[in-house]
Amino acid sequence: MFSKKYVLFLRALRASVVSFCFLESAACPKPQTIAGPMPEASALYAQAQAAHRAPESLTCDAKAIVDAPENAGRYALHLSVKRPASVRIEALTPLGDPAAVLVADQGKFALLDLRNGVFYRGPATPQNLSRLIPAPLTADQLVSLVTGAIPEGGDALTANRDDGGYVLGLAKERVWLGGDMRVRRVERDGWAVTLDDHDDSGVPRTIHLDAPSGNTKVDLRLRNVATGKPPPAGAFQLTPPAGMRIEDLQ
Repeated sequence: MFSKKYVLFLRALRASVVSFCFLESAACPKPQTIAGPMPEASALYAQAQAAHRAPESLTCDAKAIVDAPENAGRYALHLSVKRPASVRIEALTPLGDPAAVLVADQGKFALLDLRNGVFYRGPATPQNLSRLIPAPLTADQLVSLVTGAIPEGGDALTANRDDGGYVLGLAKERVWLGGDMRVRRVERDGWAVTLDDHDDSGVPRTIHLDAPSGNTKVDLRLRNVATGKPPPAGAFQLTPPAGMRIEDLQ
């Protein structure tokens, strides 16, 4: 025969276990399950594009961690982008002053290297854009990824379900989408980008690029993100300071 105190103890213990299990199930919901028929590839692509029409512009601070044969290290950045292909990246010193400024707009590129006293200019090719952060991306691809959208990849060819979301096959790339249409990963020949820590609008806070052919990995962590407010006029234009050496690139 159990004592009255022991019986009360068992009842209290059982109630605690039930309460704990309830809280655990509430705090850890089951993964989202997508119901209904699988959409056609073109319809899924149109749905994803519609979900990412905004933001039109974005400004943020960022920390870049670069593992690459050249320009490896940690960088504090200030980043501004505007669709479709306008980019401004300021690499900052530990005191917060610009050490280098890169812009790309309307197919043109310029890099003001204040440490070495050189002004570079030329077409906005991935090679030229990589002079600051070694990522083999075009300006429009960079803008799309930073704003959480799908880079232009040609016609939609295939669509399949995958891990609570979809895999969309385009002519030039594969895109992993969440059930809510947020872009989780994009793969192309030569590189893959994973997007994580999205906000409610689908903008990622963490971007990881892996380019095996160039032995390059880049982690970009965004903070103080502001969307929808256009950057100041002239933000995507640079002119060489008087007396600075100019190098024209191809």
